[in-house]
Amino acid sequence: MLTVTGEREILRDRRYIYHAYKVFVEDSKNERTHRIFTMSTVYDYTAAEWFLDVRKSCRNSHGKIVVGVWGEVAGDWYNNRACRHPASNDPYSYLYICTGSQCMIYHLPDPGYAPPRCFAEFFLDPNVVAVSVGVEALRERMALEQRIWMKNVVDLGTLAFEGLQRQDLDLGRYDLDQLAKAVLGKHMDVIRPGKDIKWFDKDTSSVWDTHYFKIFTPEKVAYATLDAYLCFLIGTQLYDMIKDRSTSKKDKKNRRNKNPMKKN
Repeated sequence: MLTVTGEREILRDRRYIYHAYKVFVEDSKNERTHRIFTMSTVYDYTAAEWFLDVRKSCRNSHGKIVVGVWGEVAGDWYNNRACRHPASNDPYSYLYICTGSQCMIYHLPDPGYAPPRCFAEFFLDPNVVAVSVGVEALRERMALEQRIWMKNVVDLGTLAFEGLQRQDLDLGRYDLDQLAKAVLGKHMDVIRPGKDIKWFDKDTSSVWDTHYFKIFTPEKVAYATLDAYLCFLIGTQLYDMIKDRSTSKKDKKNRRNKNPMKKN
């Protein structure tokens, strides 16, 4: 089973303040702890620096950058929890992005404001592949609400169908936690909190923060990070499965070509 915890510290870059967290995902079966560095920000400049680092260090063997993405609507500030009954047209307020052990939580501007340029440039990069559950709907929402177009998206349910080749499983209907167990193993059973967690650190948030940049609690950041991180893990595992299968077929074909059967 997986348990997740988080710690926070406030850091400054050259121009703006952001909130940095260390998120620990503990795999009790394999006695391993995955440490993820998460940054929460509302500033384009800080986000642009994060994207620059990702482009430099997170490409796979094919030169691609696989990122797990997850969107979420605004939380209930007064009750300090997730919104119980969000309207279908409520815009996304947060976008969570993860690749490797790096994650960013970005507080999106209200629809109608100028789109963050660094996001538009990153997701238009043909080498960037965004993976998630229901990612087509997320892409449409980002285009409509933020004027951000995600050029390359892959739904994890569709990818799991190709990677696992399990005709007996209705993978297209699986949620994120179900896909994690199907693809990564039964030990990847996420322990979700049994009650509402507190979203906002109201003791730390200033009046300015509450209007522009609400500070998340470490627990909220931990589970937000986990969602994007699982998307990334599932996506990379499935791509590896598909690549290994393709390589195996090519090797068999090459061996046959090198040792053709002699005709009598």
